[in-house]
Amino acid sequence: MRSLILILFFVIYNIAFASNPYVISPEEAKEFIGKKGYIFINTDNPEKYKKEHIPTAINISAFYLQDVAIQNNEKQKCNYLPLCPETVKKIFSQKGISNNSKIIINYSDLPHTATYVWFVLYAMGVPETNLKIIDGGLNLWKKKGYKTEKGEVVPKLSMFNPKPRYDVVATLKEVLEYAKAYLNGTPPQDKILIDVRSFQEFAGRQKIIEIKRSGHIPGARYIYWKAFLGKKGHLFRDITKIKKRIQKVKIDLNKEIILYCTIGNRSSFAFLAFKLAGAKKVKIYTGGWYEWGNREDLPIVEGRK
Repeated sequence: MRSLILILFFVIYNIAFASNPYVISPEEAKEFIGKKGYIFINTDNPEKYKKEHIPTAINISAFYLQDVAIQNNEKQKCNYLPLCPETVKKIFSQKGISNNSKIIINYSDLPHTATYVWFVLYAMGVPETNLKIIDGGLNLWKKKGYKTEKGEVVPKLSMFNPKPRYDVVATLKEVLEYAKAYLNGTPPQDKILIDVRSFQEFAGRQKIIEIKRSGHIPGARYIYWKAFLGKKGHLFRDITKIKKRIQKVKIDLNKEIILYCTIGNRSSFAFLAFKLAGAKKVKIYTGGWYEWGNREDLPIVEGRK
């Protein structure tokens, strides 16, 4: 009887959220705790993780991955992958992740930390069918009355061999060519560059610590990443609503979509949203405004143009 109720719930859940292939309900995720081949990842900072997390979950902080990349110039060294393959091999192997692991990702307050870890794993060759994010994160998990634990889970060592997907990242050279073409009055007809930061950042009205300049990349369209954020605690909006939001700003999903934010978190959220909407080819300019805004030799637009 319990199995029948669970099956009926999953059917109803998937219909309601248009069979989002990137999320898993808390109810379903709970059934995989402790199952062989499944790894739960928490994407919070280590302090928050140690205070509370889903049982068996290891910790891979999204901000830690980004700090490593920035400190070592890894994106620039490795063709704008979010991290160099050797770095990924070391980190994920130490965390007990193999190429065959089925990975369930969780977050607390910042949903884009989960999508960023998803993107790093995907960019390093993990099949998207092996990657799920818990819908609603830890907050919805706790509302369901499910258990959490404290402390730190020490994983068994494994072996992860990266198989980089260079087709999901855009380089500085590629984005600069786009910007120059736009400034010359001949914008590319096969690509669309999209800024997903806040409008204040896009318009150059908000100063960012550690970034010299404010504004946006010439030719960039604007759509706020939170336009895709779900209501009532869910990770994403319904897929039909995501499509309508994209159609509203007249973005052609048949063209190549290049997304950027500051360092990759927010653009990773939009990356999955555009994939859900049916975009044929989506990339992230992983250098983001952190790189572009600090390079005084690169063109910028200040204001709403």
